[in-house]
Amino acid sequence: MDVWFTGLTSQEAFDTVSKTTDEVREKAIAEDANKKSRFSFLRRGKKERYRIDQTISPHLYRVNDGDNVMYFEFSDADLGGTQVKATFSDRTKTLVQNLKTKMPPRTMSNTSVLVCPTCGRPKQPEWGFCPYDGNKYN
Repeated sequence: MDVWFTGLTSQEAFDTVSKTTDEVREKAIAEDANKKSRFSFLRRGKKERYRIDQTISPHLYRVNDGDNVMYFEFSDADLGGTQVKATFSDRTKTLVQNLKTKMPPRTMSNTSVLVCPTCGRPKQPEWGFCPYDGNKYN
């Protein structure tokens, strides 16, 4: 499992995963077509690779690669961007790493958001203290 934050919106991150998975599926189909041999008839029961099992745009994308299932969960992150949670097997780790590199990391501007100095969460200045850890603001 891997979790990361990206500056993309949930829909953009979802679309990136969908597009990349489609590309990998097409490549796998082409590779399988090139592997024809006199024993190809034995592979007829073989499952389609990188088959989409379930999608709930833009929150869930589930892909089945034979015996391996990959889940991608997308949720809006505090202070903008998207949190991506990927659950995968060792066999599909490279695909997930490639996806991660296609998504720009989330960047924060220190001037646009005030944060609590102790916990790093957004400040609620009208409260006079941090609602998360109780730290008093100066």
